[in-house]
Amino acid sequence: MNPLLTTFLHQAIFGGVAAAGFGVLFNCPPRMLGLCFGSGALALFVRTAAQAGDWSLPAASFLAALSLGIADRTWLRTQSPRGSILAVVGCIPMVPGSLAAKALMGFFALAHGLPDNSVTLLVLTMENTIVVILTMVAIGIGLSVPTLVYPDRREQ
Repeated sequence: MNPLLTTFLHQAIFGGVAAAGFGVLFNCPPRMLGLCFGSGALALFVRTAAQAGDWSLPAASFLAALSLGIADRTWLRTQSPRGSILAVVGCIPMVPGSLAAKALMGFFALAHGLPDNSVTLLVLTMENTIVVILTMVAIGIGLSVPTLVYPDRREQ
């Protein structure tokens, strides 16, 4: 099997499992858990495919959130008013937790004292912080664009 396809499927399956888990935490009805799984799988599949095409993490996350937001707007007609929960649970697995943890650990190390490699640590900490912030902003913008372009008739 193609290693790239294996990576895509791995990310999609575990993104779907994480999204379904967050659907359970957010008290989604059991009939929606399959859609929660699908939204997480779609988001991580698109993000992984974009990153395989040499896109940065924020740009790939934006594309994944945009595609998930468009899919959520498409699915909205067949759902209850809780339609946007699918976009939220699908994007949660895309939050860069390890980068955020590295950034926080770097801030703690810098606040504790001045190590010998403080300039290198400061640069890495700031780089991780900027990537985390840009990724979170990209996810938020990607989810909001379809809502602005295709407003629901009930919202007017």
